[in-house]
Amino acid sequence: METHHRAALVRAISPDRLRAFRLESARSGRDELRLYLWDRDLSAAAIADIAILEVALRNAMNDALTRSSGRPDWYRQAMGLDNRSLQAVARAWNDVPESRRTPGRVVAQLMFGFWRNLLEAGGDVGFGPLKRSVDYEDLWRASLHSAFRGGRAVALAEHGQFTRAWTLDTVKEVQAIRNRAAHHEPLLNGIPIPGANRRITIQEGLARCFKLARLLDRDLETWLRSNSSLAAALAMEPGDDL
Repeated sequence: METHHRAALVRAISPDRLRAFRLESARSGRDELRLYLWDRDLSAAAIADIAILEVALRNAMNDALTRSSGRPDWYRQAMGLDNRSLQAVARAWNDVPESRRTPGRVVAQLMFGFWRNLLEAGGDVGFGPLKRSVDYEDLWRASLHSAFRGGRAVALAEHGQFTRAWTLDTVKEVQAIRNRAAHHEPLLNGIPIPGANRRITIQEGLARCFKLARLLDRDLETWLRSNSSLAAALAMEPGDDL
């Protein structure tokens, strides 16, 4: 790399953001800027893979809720949602102009976090004297378990149980990768999992992406394994001779 290009990249990235890569460079002897650029490619590749998974997750959970309620606008019914989920639905509703407000467009406005939250334990609904707890285990049993068609087979293969909490673990890890990549945070030193005192490596993150794909659709997993941008980017890891 030309000296003036290196200097421009360091100015653009900043020494603080390069710190993690400088530490890895000192440990492994690899060039810190090449590591940074590889990490950038990992982030872009992770976003590309998870873009497919996010839409697949949304559509599978939306279909499950539609089947359970008998209506595509299930969000207009008393589905047992907590305040956090109801507020997300209200934002999605308001973000779609009234003249174009179809169920499909409203659902498309619901972010990854909304669907992840539906797999949590549930929070409160109402305020003051009307405030009460919501148990999302009821929602899971009534409908959401059916969104994960491969769940029982994957859990059996792992000697686990196909439960809401078990499914949430994988969804939470994939969301953590997505959010870290979207905020341009390094993937090189792992992905911290919110609410858990642990990290996963980016290689483990790829495995979680494959797992989520299999939970939703076995054929989606086989497609992703053959077409994963993240797998291709991981194979381009800089060597110590650079």
